[in-house]
Amino acid sequence: MYIIAEYLFIENFIINYAILQSTKFITRTKAKKSRIFITATISALYPFVLFFPFLDFLTKFYMKIIISIIIIKLAYNSKSFVLYIKQLSAFYIISFIFAGASLGIYYFNNTHYNILFKHKTVGGFPVKYIIMGIILSGIMIKNILYYYQEKLSQEKELLEVTVYLNNESSSFVALTDTGNSLIEPLSKLPVFVVEYKVIDKLLPQPIRQIFDYKKENDFTAIENAMKELEEEIIIRFIPFKSVGSKHGMLIGFKPDYIKIIENGLEEIHDELLIGIVNDKLSIDNNYRGLLNLSILNRGNLNVNKN
Repeated sequence: MYIIAEYLFIENFIINYAILQSTKFITRTKAKKSRIFITATISALYPFVLFFPFLDFLTKFYMKIIISIIIIKLAYNSKSFVLYIKQLSAFYIISFIFAGASLGIYYFNNTHYNILFKHKTVGGFPVKYIIMGIILSGIMIKNILYYYQEKLSQEKELLEVTVYLNNESSSFVALTDTGNSLIEPLSKLPVFVVEYKVIDKLLPQPIRQIFDYKKENDFTAIENAMKELEEEIIIRFIPFKSVGSKHGMLIGFKPDYIKIIENGLEEIHDELLIGIVNDKLSIDNNYRGLLNLSILNRGNLNVNKN
């Protein structure tokens, strides 16, 4: 029986990196790739403790738990205990899925003879099965997550949202809307539809005048406002079509970011556009914005709720 250290390290690095990236995706954590890369590299060295008798204590069950706790902290450095537990749980679940998928593919593609007599190396589990297991697991996790989010989205949810622009902010309640899948064609960013009245103070005077005088369909007035604004705010035109109406155009802009309070956590999102409507979205003012679910699925930073 022989050992190839390079293969052992590479195999463990690939697995650890894939698990950490998948955990980041599922928990919607914003973490630098370099941080995950370094953590995966460090954790790939763990199997080598088997070759040093004085480090045998590190192979104990309780030490494996402690090491996994340290790995999650190194990879994401979460300040929220709730999020940390969420990340740790996802890490374990994904680890079991990856291991099961890789072993399943391996046993399906080999005879008992090959398994018992041909593969005799420690740490020599064929890399191709690891890669195939990661791909299969990724597809499974993505589809399961998508199905789960779709089921949840069938029940409309009200969330507290704060929009930030140029050191100003405005808070209001928004509705997660399965019917809002609006995407701006050029940037491919999802659009958060918001009532003008709740964000008017964030907008410069030329833009406010357009909505105050209901000139959002007057392209001459919009053009003059854009010339006056120069680079103070970048205006986007967002085409849309609502049920029972003709095609229309929303005036939009990119905020610095928005903050969403969900499940006791504050989630920061910056890859989106705000589409402004000069009308009420709810008759009883129960909500003032329609939140595109694609926004919730994008990368974000979770922090403690204040």
